[in-house]
Amino acid sequence: MPKRIGNLRWGIVSLLVAPITFVMTLDRAAMTIAAPTIQKELGLSLVEMSVILTIYFWTYALGQIPAGRLAERHGSRKVLFGTSALWSLMMIVTPFGVGFNWLVGCRALLGGAQSADWSSGVLAVKRWFPKNERAKGNSFLLGGLYLGPIISAPLTAWMILQFGWHSVFYVFGAIGLVLGIAWWFGYRDVPARHPLITPEEATYIAAGQSEPEAVAKGVFLRCLRHPRFWLFGIQYFLLVLIQSFYTTWLPTYLMRARGLSLKSMGFAASLPWIAVFVAVFVAGIVCDKILKRTQSVWAARAPVAMVGFLVSAIALCLASWAVNIAAVIGFLCLSFAAVGFVQVVVWSAAQDLARDFTGVMSGWTNLWGAASNVAGPVAVAFMVKLTGNWGSALVVIALAAAVGTVLWLFVHPEKPLFDIPQAAVAAPSKERVRQVASNSDLTSDLTSDEARP
Repeated sequence: MPKRIGNLRWGIVSLLVAPITFVMTLDRAAMTIAAPTIQKELGLSLVEMSVILTIYFWTYALGQIPAGRLAERHGSRKVLFGTSALWSLMMIVTPFGVGFNWLVGCRALLGGAQSADWSSGVLAVKRWFPKNERAKGNSFLLGGLYLGPIISAPLTAWMILQFGWHSVFYVFGAIGLVLGIAWWFGYRDVPARHPLITPEEATYIAAGQSEPEAVAKGVFLRCLRHPRFWLFGIQYFLLVLIQSFYTTWLPTYLMRARGLSLKSMGFAASLPWIAVFVAVFVAGIVCDKILKRTQSVWAARAPVAMVGFLVSAIALCLASWAVNIAAVIGFLCLSFAAVGFVQVVVWSAAQDLARDFTGVMSGWTNLWGAASNVAGPVAVAFMVKLTGNWGSALVVIALAAAVGTVLWLFVHPEKPLFDIPQAAVAAPSKERVRQVASNSDLTSDLTSDEARP
């Protein structure tokens, strides 16, 4: 291969995939941050406000698998363009209504539309990156996800104070529409068909892909019969147990259990998010280097995930036992950074295991994550109420998450879940025919191991 193969794939992931995911997190957080202001202005009860906030997560979870399947069948370009336009419009029209039912409907449609973002993004990384670069590609996707919580709270609060809560929804929605248009014109489902790609880069990407993709009937039902499909979802549920603590209870924990002031808490609570943001990029480099040196998918995935699970659980326990506040923050940063390492491995392994069905695998995995985002905070609250101690709650979820270390002994990311037999393959769409033809033309003369099915 020539030394200079082009860098369009890095532009795609850093200028299109990651920014859309980043704006999605801004949109998701806008209502949460604006909730006290909206509740007071519209005279909503606490129960009504809780329904408005939680309906998003229900529709987001329910849409995961259908959205992943749509991305596989019709391509990330069409699906993400359409859904990003829908969720951006829902943001813009949210302030138009002044009633409970209107806000519930907008939030429900927002969650359903945003359910397509992650599976479409993971599928885009899979199609645009050869196997030996996917960990770094996934780190950009995760970077967009983790950058949101760092910026959303101060930005949204400032906008509400300066221009009112309506402005947040108008501005974030408009940004989403602009990015959706940029996605339509800047992204292609088949790298070889992009007008700006070089022949060398197209060949390089195609050489690192698996067999040409096929559309199969009943793939989700077939996946449900595979034990590793369930193991993969469960281990992600356990991972997100720890992550959910940072997304929901961290500020409360720092103020109530550690006695920090509101001002000090704001700075301290941002440090773990900065740590995980940096960690996902480091993890991408590490995993790809391991794969390059060992030529083993297992070595680049399973040990990293196992160590990440273990370090995260241990560090969270140490944070709960530490007395010095600097040590507490340090251990919390280490725990969340280790979560970032596992996250990079999870989505790289999802692409390895599923191959043709990365969309379904991504939706399935994220469905378990959404369930954990609900169960984790409830479990922590229950444990704190039962024991009167925040430390015991952290230890319990850390021990539960540590079970993920054991599950990775059985995941075997180097072995795809299954190969769809020819009899199960449905007639491909015109777009799929073009994808297969493009990949076949590029790989017909390649004889490397990565180019072979």
